[in-house]
Amino acid sequence: MFDPKVSRRQVLVLGGVTLGVGAVTVAGLGPAWADTAAAAVELVPVGASPVAVLPGVGVQPAAFPRQLAVQVKHAGTDLPAGTQVAISYDPRLYSPLPEAVATVGDRRLRATSAVTTDPKTSATACTVTLTEALPAGSDPVVVVGTAFPVLYPYDLVAGPAHATAAVHRKNVSPTDRRSLQPGRPHTFGGVATPWGLEISGVWNRFEWANGKRWYYYPARITLSGVGPGAAPVAASFSVALDPQVVSDVRIVSARLNNKAYDAGVRLLSDTRTASLFETRWTTRVKLRSGDRLDLGLEVRTRKPTGDLPTVKHPTVGLIDMGNHITQRQTGLTSMSRRDSQWT
Repeated sequence: MFDPKVSRRQVLVLGGVTLGVGAVTVAGLGPAWADTAAAAVELVPVGASPVAVLPGVGVQPAAFPRQLAVQVKHAGTDLPAGTQVAISYDPRLYSPLPEAVATVGDRRLRATSAVTTDPKTSATACTVTLTEALPAGSDPVVVVGTAFPVLYPYDLVAGPAHATAAVHRKNVSPTDRRSLQPGRPHTFGGVATPWGLEISGVWNRFEWANGKRWYYYPARITLSGVGPGAAPVAASFSVALDPQVVSDVRIVSARLNNKAYDAGVRLLSDTRTASLFETRWTTRVKLRSGDRLDLGLEVRTRKPTGDLPTVKHPTVGLIDMGNHITQRQTGLTSMSRRDSQWT
């Protein structure tokens, strides 16, 4: 379902990651550390801005770490070979890296990793084993995975499990786990109902050069509410086309749920350059779950005299819907065609 790749974004250059402000002391490290009990070993969450998770209807959006990553701070004690860092997480929210990464500064450490899943709870854990000893104060950073976007209809994650971390000796079960959950930003808002929109439509094909050249443009745009809540703002969208082929666009009809409807469609702006003809539109319709708004377009074309050097592929997309934490990731907030033939 998700093909994880080690990327610069996922690993955040590892040596230069941002550390969370809440360091946590790890206790119960096992007999190997018994003689260094006074020396603090801490797990410091490694974080960027948290991601919002929508647990469902009538609850607050939850904050989760963007990365499954910690720094092991051990100023007063060495870490022997065989030290393990175990990070547990909800597999509905995160994807593990193909291989977990451990670094000190810009040096990648020798380490192995294994991912296991509890058949009863479905909780997943990635355990990283350091195969080299580290002197006190080296403070390795361990990264095992990253949050991935979950699209509708799987984006509402009921009862998401918190990510936790522990450090221990090999073959010794950890006696203490610490949460990696970030603080919840106030911008995530309070109790809310998720909502989402999808764009689909019908395309027409304009031909020239005896049918050997063609360009697609939208003939109908459909905006659908996927719910469960209503969109907090009226539906707005843009239509971007190539001015070499299209000279004008108008919205000539509107139907809400298969009935003629005065949607209050109006033109917000009209941008024309040598390579872009873009119109921006708004309506007064706040689509509820299951609503469908069909808009008919009248598009005026002009026939090119021959081949074109390039084209602006036709694109329709939502605009001005706000940055709402509760907006569902439908993956269908725009539509386009890439199969025009212009040369």
